[in-house]
Order: sequence, then C-alpha cells, then structure tokens
Amino acid sequence: MKKTLLFVLTTLLFIACKHELEKPTWDVDMITPISNTSLNINNIITDSTTIINEDIEGFISLVYQESLLNVNYDSLLLLETTSEETTIKIDSVDFDDVVIEHIITIGSVINEIPFGTMLFPDGSQRDIPAMPGIIQNDTINIDASEYFETMTLYNGMLNIDLTNGYPTDISNVSFSLYNATNQNLIATFSTPLIESGETFTESVSVAGETLDHLMIGIINNMDVDASNGLVPINYTDAIITKISITEIKIMEATAYFPNQLLHEENVEESFELGNARLTEIGIKTGSVIINAVSTLPDTGTIIYAIPSLTKNGTTFETEVKVPPNTNGEPTQFTFSFDGYIMDLTGKDGRVGGDTVNTIYATLAAYLDSTGELETIHQVDSFYLFNEYFFTPEYAKGYIGQDILAFGPETIETDVFDFIQSGSIDLESAKISIAIDNYIGADASFQINNLSALNDETEVSAQIDNNAMHIIERASLSGQNNITPTNTKIEIEANEMLSIFPNKINTSATFYLNPNGQSAIEDFLFPEYPMEANLAVEIPLSFIANELTLSNSSELEIENIEEIETLYITIENGLPLEAKLELLAIDEAGVVIDTLMANQHILAGLTNAEGKVTESKTSTLEINNTGLNNIKSIKATASFNSQSQQEYISIYSNYTMGITLSAKVSKTIGN
Repeated sequence: MKKTLLFVLTTLLFIACKHELEKPTWDVDMITPISNTSLNINNIITDSTTIINEDIEGFISLVYQESLLNVNYDSLLLLETTSEETTIKIDSVDFDDVVIEHIITIGSVINEIPFGTMLFPDGSQRDIPAMPGIIQNDTINIDASEYFETMTLYNGMLNIDLTNGYPTDISNVSFSLYNATNQNLIATFSTPLIESGETFTESVSVAGETLDHLMIGIINNMDVDASNGLVPINYTDAIITKISITEIKIMEATAYFPNQLLHEENVEESFELGNARLTEIGIKTGSVIINAVSTLPDTGTIIYAIPSLTKNGTTFETEVKVPPNTNGEPTQFTFSFDGYIMDLTGKDGRVGGDTVNTIYATLAAYLDSTGELETIHQVDSFYLFNEYFFTPEYAKGYIGQDILAFGPETIETDVFDFIQSGSIDLESAKISIAIDNYIGADASFQINNLSALNDETEVSAQIDNNAMHIIERASLSGQNNITPTNTKIEIEANEMLSIFPNKINTSATFYLNPNGQSAIEDFLFPEYPMEANLAVEIPLSFIANELTLSNSSELEIENIEEIETLYITIENGLPLEAKLELLAIDEAGVVIDTLMANQHILAGLTNAEGKVTESKTSTLEINNTGLNNIKSIKATASFNSQSQQEYISIYSNYTMGITLSAKVSKTIGN
C-alpha cells in the first residue's frame, strides 16, 4: 500500500512540473585579428624605376637609373644632294651626214658623141682627143627626202668630192648647187684640173642656209683633156660626184631623226658632310629621283648607272623612257637603294686618286626615232637633274669632329618618396655615369655640373670641371660585328643623397674625335649610338635620425560595434628603435581617430656583427575606442639608430610587423 501511494505521488509531481525544452546560451569573449601590416623594403618602395638589389647575404642597395644622353648621329648621316642641272638643247643634236652620189660614166659621154660608139668601142684601145665643154649645164637631181624635208642650219658643211675615173684628165670643172623650190644658190665649186684617178675635194659652210629635200646640182662645165697615147676604153669608168652635208647643227628641221646619243657624261656628286670624310656607307633606306623634261618630238631614253653603288655584287644601272612633254612638269623616275652599299671614293682610277663623300655616276641620254617626219626647233631641249636621298645603316671613313652640349637638364626622381621626413647619414653612396660607346671613334666626356636638390636645398657634387674622361672607340669585326667600350665614372654622393633629393641637375659636354682624324678608320651605325646612363646607388648602411616611414592596412571585421578592446602586437625585426603612431582612416581617406601616438618601440636584438637575430615583440592594449566607420589603419614609424655614431645595415629579411587584434564579446545561442 505504501509503495503504491509513493508511485502515484511521484507520477503526479512529474506531470505537474513538465514544460517545453529551451536552447542553451553562452556568453563568450573572442580575440581575433582585424588588421595586419608590415614595414619592409619591398612594400615601402613601390616605385617601379627604383631597383632593389641584394647581395648574397641579403644586404640591400637601392639603385635608380635614368638615361643621361643618347648620342645619335642620324643627322650627320642624312645624305641628301641634288645634281647639277643638265640641259641638252637641239643645237647639240647630231644629225646623220647627208650623202648623195652622182655617176657620169664614160660610156654615157661617148653615147652623146655622134658615131661615138663606133669611134670608141667598149674594150678598145684609143687615143682620146681633147673635148672642151663636153659636159655643160648637166643637171643632177639631188633627192634628200629620205633624210629630211627641210632644215635650217646654224652650222653645217657642204662637201663635194669629184673622183675622176676616166683614163684621161678633166679640166675647167665648175659645179653649182641650188634649192629646187626657190632656185636659191647654195654653193659653187670649181677646179682647173683633176687628173685621171684623182679626187678633188672642197667644202663650204652652209651655216644660216635653209636646205630643201630636193636640190639641183649643175655641172656648168667640164673639159676632157687629150689622152697621152692609147688608153683603154671601158664604158663603166666614171666620174663620181659625191655631195655630202656634214657637221649638221639644226636651228629648225622637219626630218627623220635617227636614234642618237644626245648627251653622255661621267658625274661625281659630292655630299656636304661638314668635316666628315666618308669612304663607304651601307644604305638602310635611300632613293634617287631622276627628273626629266623633254620638249623633243620623239621619246628620249636615259641610261643611268652608278658603278660605285652595288647590291650583292651587282652594280646599279637603269634605263628609262622619257616621253615628250609640253607642260614643263618633269617626268620623275624613282629608284630604291635600300640595302645597297655605296663606295664614296669616286671613280676607280680617277685623276688625283681616291676622294671622299663622293658618288660616281654615268649618264647617257638618247633621242629615240619614231621613223616619222618630226619637226624640231633649236629651242627644244632635254632637261635633267637627279635628287639623292640616303639614310645609312652604317658609315665608314672619318666621321668628323663634333662638340655636343647636354643640359643643363633636370632629372626628376622619386627614389626617396617613401621617406616622409627625418634625415640619414649614409655610409657610402655613389652617382655613376656609365657610357656604352658603339661608335668607332675616339671621344671624351666632361661633366660640367652634377647636383641634387629638393624643395629646401641643393647640394653639388665635388667634381673637377676641367676633367676630361676618355672614351675609347668601339671596334668592328666580321660582318659588321660591333664590340662596344664601357666607361664608368663614379662620384661620391653621400651628402647629395642625404637630403632626399627629388631632382638631379646635370650638365655635360661630349667631344667626338677631340684629337682629329685617327690612323684607324672610324665607323658609325646610327642604330647603335653612344649611350650614357646615370645611376644613383644607395647601399642601405646609414645612421637614422627621425627617419619616418608609413604603411596602411584595411580592417578585416564586419561588425566593428562589437569590439571592446584593441590589442596591438609589434614585432620589430629592424635594428632601429621607433616611435609608432596608428591612425584610424575612414572610407574617404580621412583620419577620424588616433589610436596610438608616440609609442616607443624597441629595436630588434642584434649580434656582435650588428645583424638582427631576434625580433623585439611589444603588445599594447587600447580600451574604450569607438571604431565605427573605420576602413583602414595607417601605421607611421619614426626610426632612430640606437647609436648616432655607428652605421646600421638593412637586409632583405628585416621587417616590422604590426598586428591589430580585437576582443569581441558575443553571446552564442541567441
């Protein structure tokens, strides 16, 4: 009974106390990192023009390089010239000799004598009696239409050749020549005697005469002298009259002009290159333009050659046709000389020996024949001139003396932009000028001024303004293989660079071939000039005094309002003590709070050699700080050397790490 009652009471009690199950909750405090930044040489120096060099032990040197000068001699080697103008007037045109023959056989004369053939049969032996006036007023029709229609000469010779082929002498010969159309007398000839087998020759000028293609020659008189005894009678024996017009220079003519050479010359064209004396150039790009104007009625031909210009062993030669032109505008012919080699020593075997800066060419101009009657006037001409343009790939010879002034020039540099303030005493720093000479010529270089400056001061290098730095010439071998020379000028620059300059002032003078022409041949390749580069080399061994650097890092937490306490952990791996400032920055980059100011940070622990062996860790706590609207944290450290008499060195593994952690109170389970 008692057991039953106990069970019932227990069951009722259990039912009376039953309710819904509830989730458990915990209140916790968590510490989580919200920002991490570091100050080291790699993230401080972000300027791409500054080179961070480290030796085998990791010792850091900063190097800034800038081109100081580039001696380019393209202007020296821009070869341009225009040849002298050549005008070939019609008065220089040669006309083929006009030659017309007339034959009077002895047979034709015998036929004119009554019973002549019976008295003097062909093939017989006879005495020939004197026959005065046997030929009188005998007309010879001279037809020169195969040569010309009409022509007026300012020069010309009319020639007569009378050859006596009779077996006896002839005497009292008189001959006249007339134009057929107007019967104008052109010339007369006479001779008292032409012996058997001999030729009488006489010439008269016909300058100023106008000749028709039809002319009349009249043998006014010819006597046949008696023979000296029996002579053979051969009807084919003849008196041959040959009329020729030679040395023809035309004032005006309508004629069949033959193909002929109008003008031929050997030309040496010189380039104006100052005091340079070049013997050979390789042409990178180049051309010659032949300009021709022809008022002649027929097409002209120009054959132009430059024996001193070759490509793959072949000499340049071209032939062009110049059409008649009446508007005065020249016809141009352009030829590329790209890839050619030009000998500038003039014609082979020239009188006086080789020369320099000179191109040798030959020119021949021809008048082509159409085979038609054409009219040419004395004022008609063939006008020529050439233009040369060359940009050499290289030049050999003596490239001359020159003086080039560089500067004053200001080179801007941001190598020290990472430093906000303070000062350093550099143990060693140099400004060097490295000169690479690809020019085959002697040179010298003089530094007139070298100084560094910032917005507050200027410090000049200690240089000897009269010092000449000799630059040796480059050398050439094989297929134009250049071996440059390298010259380095070093200048101590500790004081100059200790002011953290943002500008470097330079001024220099460059002298090419200062001692004149050398026994060694110069050479110059414009694509491989002389270059000078300025380098600022700063080994990071220094004494720091309030040397201030900074870096920023974004926060990595979503609910900043939950932060109760900030913890700052600083691991200083630098051999420098520092004063640290932390600033809270909003999204717009505005400082909204100072989290830490002027906090002293101990330097890392160093060994006897001054190298850091252990970072010095400091942890700081910041309470009651509102972090709303904070986007990032900016850390600024002002460094000082522990000793102001001993230089410290910076290695690539040296870092000051700054970690910002937050204590966050949260209830888990709500």
